[in-house]
Amino acid sequence: MDENYVSIPAADGCPSLLTPWGSEFAPMIERGVQCAQAWLNTPGDVPLWWELAQARKTCPAGDSQDAFEAGFLLRIQQRLQGVLP
Repeated sequence: MDENYVSIPAADGCPSLLTPWGSEFAPMIERGVQCAQAWLNTPGDVPLWWELAQARKTCPAGDSQDAFEAGFLLRIQQRLQGVLP
């Protein structure tokens, strides 16, 4: 694994996923992963798109938002890969 890029930790039986983002974006990526995980762990009526749209507003525009979204969506991708055949 390339040490210059941030990885999403393994989850739901899926391996870690490498992002195209350098370590300077690690906090935003981790925040995206945590936000997605919180949504996955909390049963409720909040749609996924709403959670992402609201959470990304708290990030600075540009690369930081993109890194947050990458973390968020890659964590969701891991869950989907873990439950789909």
